[in-house]
Amino acid sequence: MLPHAHTQYVLCLTGMRSVNKRMALFVEGVRSQGLAVRISSLPRGHWRLDKSEHPIEPDDCHVFSIDIGNVREKQLASVMCFHWMMLPIAVFVGLIKRVPVLYDEHDHYELNTQEGSRSRLRQIISGLLVRWIHRCCLPWVSVVTCIHMNEQSLKKHLQQWQSDVIEIHNYPATVWRQSARLKFPQGKLCFVYIGGVFAEKGPGVAAEAMSLLTELEREQTELHIFGDGDRQLMQQLRQSDSVVVHDSVTPAEFRRFASEHRCCGLSLLASTRRYQQVGTNCTKLYEYLALGMPVIATRVGEFPDFIQSNEIGLLIDGEMRAEELADAMRLLIANDDLFAGMSQNAIALMSRDEMTWEHEWRKVTNSRAFEFDRRAA
Repeated sequence: MLPHAHTQYVLCLTGMRSVNKRMALFVEGVRSQGLAVRISSLPRGHWRLDKSEHPIEPDDCHVFSIDIGNVREKQLASVMCFHWMMLPIAVFVGLIKRVPVLYDEHDHYELNTQEGSRSRLRQIISGLLVRWIHRCCLPWVSVVTCIHMNEQSLKKHLQQWQSDVIEIHNYPATVWRQSARLKFPQGKLCFVYIGGVFAEKGPGVAAEAMSLLTELEREQTELHIFGDGDRQLMQQLRQSDSVVVHDSVTPAEFRRFASEHRCCGLSLLASTRRYQQVGTNCTKLYEYLALGMPVIATRVGEFPDFIQSNEIGLLIDGEMRAEELADAMRLLIANDDLFAGMSQNAIALMSRDEMTWEHEWRKVTNSRAFEFDRRAA
């Protein structure tokens, strides 16, 4: 525990009241240091804290903020910002209170604004706005953390405005590998997908691939979708044969399911400009592997070299053709030895200490964000 931690708190700023997996791990890390946490958000969505590895019960809840631990009469230790729209506020508070500011780029926001269904004009305006805020604010931030993307593309991008950038890989907490099974139960092979349910992430293609399997093959397998997102796609998936759609589940509930079934994880990302830069920012891929699952992934970003060199899964093209995915499914359905070998390789890979969130969190605690006697940059 840090000196005087019990008298301090950390202010975490985010753009939505639904706290994502990465931010939840940061909050858990702060709490492990003995500090209280105040999460302040724009009034978007509803407060959700179910992505945490451990149940989080807020001590106080308001429209714009919730407190985890007793924040009253405590001294602000640092500010952590998790969304570009809140970055000017984070810098302002850091300068006024003279505390360190950490900014985490868990998505390549500027690149992300160039994709989607919005008009080209809105995409251009959004991209320029993100760049302008980064240009103006990042020089005043104490330390920047970011996800690892292909060839460190995001880190190099952010270093235009802040030289102190630390890559924090999206590896799972050790509790995930502690849940891995050395031997999977007999029964149907379950292809599983966890995360946002959107077309460019492949759950719809997975359902289509299931429909291409023979009746005998479908009797030996199921497709399970864990997550929420596109309502129309969710409805289509619920109406598909051999597809089971689960409401959003906690990490512990997903691990419990994986411990009771023989599973293969799906990490299917479309070959878009954004996903061609994917690196270790695909959280689900590493969670699957930590649980000992072989994976089927698309040839985007760092996936091909990583999966082939470690012999932990099969690859299909980024165009995500249902026929090619069905062939990969058939290969695992028919070959138990292949499945078992890839499973053991996944367990061996994720048993390394550097493949854990705890290892990554030490990069944060060693940064200026936790040197509380240091003034903001």
